[in-house]
Amino acid sequence: MIFSSQNEFSVAAFSREFIAGVRFRRRGGIVRIVRVCREKVDPADPAAAWRTVLKSLGRGRDCPLYLTGSLDGGLFFQHESIELPPRAMRDALELELPQHLPQLPEKHEFQFTTGSPDPEGNVPVNVYVFPAGSLGRLAAMLTQSDCRADSYVYPLLALIPGDPPIELSRLDPDFAFAAGVWSPRSGNGNPEWPKRLEQEFKLPVDGSFRIDDYLECLLVARLVTSPGFGKQEKGIQVLPRELRPRRFRNQLRITALLIVLIAANALWGFSGAWSENYRIYRTLNEERETLERENLTLRSRQKKQEKELKELNRIVTLKAGENGVIPFLAEFTRLLPSNVMASSLRWGESSIDLILQSEAENLDLPPLLNRLTGWKISQLQQRRFGSTVSIITLKLVPEDEEAGK
Repeated sequence: MIFSSQNEFSVAAFSREFIAGVRFRRRGGIVRIVRVCREKVDPADPAAAWRTVLKSLGRGRDCPLYLTGSLDGGLFFQHESIELPPRAMRDALELELPQHLPQLPEKHEFQFTTGSPDPEGNVPVNVYVFPAGSLGRLAAMLTQSDCRADSYVYPLLALIPGDPPIELSRLDPDFAFAAGVWSPRSGNGNPEWPKRLEQEFKLPVDGSFRIDDYLECLLVARLVTSPGFGKQEKGIQVLPRELRPRRFRNQLRITALLIVLIAANALWGFSGAWSENYRIYRTLNEERETLERENLTLRSRQKKQEKELKELNRIVTLKAGENGVIPFLAEFTRLLPSNVMASSLRWGESSIDLILQSEAENLDLPPLLNRLTGWKISQLQQRRFGSTVSIITLKLVPEDEEAGK
């Protein structure tokens, strides 16, 4: 969850003596305090004060809830590092812890926040280290109050460079934190903080609200509403998953149910549409097959008619014959020497192809054939086979065609 995107949230600060809670609402860039409550803790039943305050804040169900306060054995310090991703920063801080703590607990947890880098690339880091077992009391109070919290945040993690000194007996009864170090308390309180916080929050005007009573809540609210708080989530989250709210579980269940219902409704509608479409498809498919059969029959009939038409056209264009065949044969026979025999004759529409045979050795046909009336030699090829027979291939064309060529 990106906490900085929340428009309404609550902060509960705990100590041995009091439980204080504030509910904030952000509208148009203004963070307003809409509800406050403060209860004294009864040592015989400390959970009673918790239940009263957390019930007033909504038990973390309708809006995010942050817890703040000091844990037993915890220690806060500031460190300077370079800008790193949250995982890498956590690993780097794990190596730095022995240098800042007199004795590191065997089982410890820590949370941190980072500021903006300076021109040299140095990043201020706020670190809070505490024994892992100190969360047990916090978990017990939440369980007895039937409440869950989004996160635990130590108040001083909200400090930024330039903040005035702060001293809170609820955090440390003997020391105040100023300029990055712990020093003995001066007893002057926090005179500079009210003016600074009044610039960031719309405080109640009835006069009953004292900033010192809710200073831890205001510090955490300042951190939560800062622009970069969403990036700090991995650095501050130390609460076990069991103590954090499952705020969206029911919404997810309802969403899943609605998705199933919508899918079922869509499937029902789709099945009806599919049935109708299938019926239409089957009808169209049958019509298509009928048309294909008719088309096949028509194509077969068309091919048959085209074949008949082609045969008729061939017969129509067929010439009845040539009237000059007999005169040509008579003249050709007269001119042909007696020792030459015509073995093949084919009369075409534009030429006459002949194959002649002769036993003469020096046969000279062109002078003889040039005297044919109306015909010219187009091709003449003469081959001699052995010493007995000559084969002459002859092609004659009409004189007008030869002239055109």
